[in-house]
Amino acid sequence: MLRRPAALLAPLLLVGLLSGCASLSQPTEDDRAAWETWYRAGMDAGDGSAVGGRFANAAAGEASDASGSAADRAQVDLDSARTFRSVELRCIGSDRASFTLTYTGSAGSTSTTQELVCHDGAALTPIAVPTALQSLTSFAATATSPDGEGFWTATLQP
Repeated sequence: MLRRPAALLAPLLLVGLLSGCASLSQPTEDDRAAWETWYRAGMDAGDGSAVGGRFANAAAGEASDASGSAADRAQVDLDSARTFRSVELRCIGSDRASFTLTYTGSAGSTSTTQELVCHDGAALTPIAVPTALQSLTSFAATATSPDGEGFWTATLQP
């Protein structure tokens, strides 16, 4: 007779435990401040060839720009064509991110999409710049995360 109440209680305890875990995973204002500090340091190190911003919420259909407000994309226009071999994508504050990268050079323009696991801001495998467009005049990016939390950077690498 005691087995039945215990069997009914087990799912309720599991739901309660999972609900408690979900509330623990919500970012704090200190988390958000640390992410913004990380973002600003990454942009400062980008030597004029980086874009980034606050993540947009993919579920809400938003895009993101470097000022942290919703916009179509963050873009860097280069004074003259420069050769880049790869772009380094980084993100923090979210588990996953979706990037759309647009490369523009004298040979034309092309866009690619990258889905990433963020790894808490650590460097990820560089993404190769398309061979035909390695001499770039412009680079743009957008990035979204499932919950809209965190920041991202995309830095061109010579």
